[in-house]
Amino acid sequence: MGHGNSDKLYITHAEHAGYFGSHSSSTGYKAKQEAPHPGATTPFDCCALSFQPFNHPVCSRNSDGTGTVFDLVNIIPWLKQHDNTHPITKEPLAPADLVTLHYSRKEATGEIHDPISFKPFNEHSHIVAVATTGNVYLAESIKGGRDLVADIPFKKQDVITLQNPHGLPSASVPALPVTSKQTATSDKTVIAKPQSPAITSLKSKADVPWNISPYSSGLPGASLTSTSVDPQSASSKLLWDEEELMFEEISKPLKGKGKEKDIGKRRAYVRVITSLGGSLNLELFCEKAPKTCYNFLMLARTGKYDNCLFHRLVPGFMVQTGDPSGTGSGGESYWGTPFRDEHDMKNAAKHDDRGAVAMANKGANTNGSQFYVTFKATPHLDNKHTVFGKLVGGEDVLDALENIPVKSGTERPAKAVRITQVVIYQDPFEEYKMRLAKKLARRAETESGQATSIPEKKDEINWFGEKVGSGNTSLGSNAGTGGVGKYLNLKRPVQSAMTGASETKKRKTGFGDFEGW
Repeated sequence: MGHGNSDKLYITHAEHAGYFGSHSSSTGYKAKQEAPHPGATTPFDCCALSFQPFNHPVCSRNSDGTGTVFDLVNIIPWLKQHDNTHPITKEPLAPADLVTLHYSRKEATGEIHDPISFKPFNEHSHIVAVATTGNVYLAESIKGGRDLVADIPFKKQDVITLQNPHGLPSASVPALPVTSKQTATSDKTVIAKPQSPAITSLKSKADVPWNISPYSSGLPGASLTSTSVDPQSASSKLLWDEEELMFEEISKPLKGKGKEKDIGKRRAYVRVITSLGGSLNLELFCEKAPKTCYNFLMLARTGKYDNCLFHRLVPGFMVQTGDPSGTGSGGESYWGTPFRDEHDMKNAAKHDDRGAVAMANKGANTNGSQFYVTFKATPHLDNKHTVFGKLVGGEDVLDALENIPVKSGTERPAKAVRITQVVIYQDPFEEYKMRLAKKLARRAETESGQATSIPEKKDEINWFGEKVGSGNTSLGSNAGTGGVGKYLNLKRPVQSAMTGASETKKRKTGFGDFEGW
């Protein structure tokens, strides 16, 4: 059919087989089997620790009403080794809190299915479990409030959501802790005063976020053309990332005469105190690598760099640290995931001098928490590692680090040197957050003042100068009121004087009223 090989009006066998492109109806099905579904991070029939099919499934209850499925032989050793800590949410988890799950499988194929409707589970299924019995169902099979397999009633708090890939309405209830304040306020009955309709209408309007963008989220169109998206009738706007807006604001050059010289306000200054008795004073280039500097400052504020070991030392090249595990293979960023490089930004810093501070990585866009300080200029590392600061004080400490002997055959220092504390003296990101908070507070005060102000009552006067709803005009006693009638009031006396003078000089014409006859 015109695919470059023939002019036939039908698809030939060669075209259908894929010699000239994929034209088969099973192309999408094969691609679906090869690529995992983007909405499911862990398959529904696999353990969240080993990512292998489970044989003894159990699940943990999270605070938001969801659950994580594990294999019993994998989760028990984990809990013993990590002091009863949930491997994903990092919350306390005891072995007694695990719920044993009972899946229904087909005898012939072993495929997991719903025990009520016999529908097989897949990556699109909304799968839930009942905590009291451990039976696993589709969400559509538990609407009656009774476990049909065990014939036991259950509450909505007993439902655990195991998989909800499309964000459907959850069948479980978040288990929020009840505080003493909530119990004290629940005992008191508060009667709210009725408010005026104007104030009610103003409060009913949703607050417009300050970081809203002019672009649409596309949800109404997506819900119209896709059955996997919840119906959306109202248009919605995308929201800019607040951190990205902050990074863009910090990286912008200062405007105004002489402002470009005042670069120190956009840089951070920290002191890295070491166990050698001295410290390394660093200047961070927040305007050249904003995200990298923000990651370093936030990790320092949370104490992630405290007691970190200088685990790698290459005399004449660099010294590396920032790994809390001390092995050189650990360390996460402030967001918990690797973040992008910034060595390709405009006016990016280079490895052009001794004391350059840069991020260590395992490749492109794999920055975490580890960083290094160079002992000399290393231009071969440019465009590979992000330089985000330099040494401005503590040369003697850097010399002492370089002179530490190294274990033979390795790059590990023979003497353990650690970071004791990181002290932050100036942080432009915190100053930006304070300015933004004040700006939003002023905006909220302005909007609240406009909402509570009562408009002045004006007299409603029509075009003829008469008050609406009354027979009195604005002429005479109501002089000075608004409307067109005030101009009529000014002309009325002049008009009466002219009519009086005209009556005295009026010339009689015609026959009149026949009084003289």
